[in-house]
Amino acid sequence: MKTVIARLEKEKFDEDEVQGSSSQFLVRLRTGWGRGIAIAMLSAVVAPLSAIHAESKRDSTPPNPAVDTVSRPCKSIPDSKRSKTANKNRSKKNADEAGKSTSACIEVHSTAIDVQEYLQAQGREEKWNLSDEHVAEDAWTFSRKLEKDELVHFTKQDASTEHVSLTSGAAFVRVGTVELDDGFVRVQVTARFEGHGQSADRFAPPKESWPLSSNATLENQLISVLGRHFKNAS
Repeated sequence: MKTVIARLEKEKFDEDEVQGSSSQFLVRLRTGWGRGIAIAMLSAVVAPLSAIHAESKRDSTPPNPAVDTVSRPCKSIPDSKRSKTANKNRSKKNADEAGKSTSACIEVHSTAIDVQEYLQAQGREEKWNLSDEHVAEDAWTFSRKLEKDELVHFTKQDASTEHVSLTSGAAFVRVGTVELDDGFVRVQVTARFEGHGQSADRFAPPKESWPLSSNATLENQLISVLGRHFKNAS
C-alpha cells in the first residue's frame, strides 16, 4: 500500500515539474517574442531616418567639378599691352621672330612641377635632341634640333624660303605654367623655328639660317600629350 502511495506521489511531482517547466518555457518564449517585435519595430523606425539623413547629407554637399574634370580648354587671356617705346626699340629680327611664333594652351588638374617633369620624361623617352635647356618654377625652355623631315612637318612653306634648300633646323620652345586657384595649372606652349640650308639665289645676301613660320603642329602635339596623360591617370 505504501509503495502504491509513493508511486502516485512521485507521478504527481513529475507532472508538476513538467507543468512548471512548460510554464517557464512559455514565459521565456513570450519574452523573447516580445523582444523580437520591439527590435523589429525599432529597426523599421531607425532605417528610414538613417536613409533620410544620408540623402540630406548628399544633397547638402556641393559638387566638386575638379574630381571629374582632369583637363579643359584655356580661358581666353587678353594680350598684354606693349608700350610704344618697347615697340619702337624692338629690332626687326625680333619682330620677325615674334610674328612667326605660335602657341597652344590647356589647363590640367595637376601642378606645374608635375607637368614639367612629365614632358621632360617624354622628351627623354622620345630622344629629343635638346640643347640650351633651362628649367624654372614657371617655365621650361629648350632648343630642339630637327632633321629636315621634322622641320617641314612642323613649319609652313614661306615665300622667303622658296628658293632655299633646307637641310635641318631647330625649334625654340617655351612651356609656361601658371597654377590657378581651383587646383588646375594653365600650360601654354610657344614655339618658333629656324631653318638651316643654302639658297639657290646667287644674288641674295649669304645666309645660313632662315626664320620659319610654325604651323602649330608641334605646339598642339605637346598639348595633346598632356591631355591624354592626365585623362588616363585619372
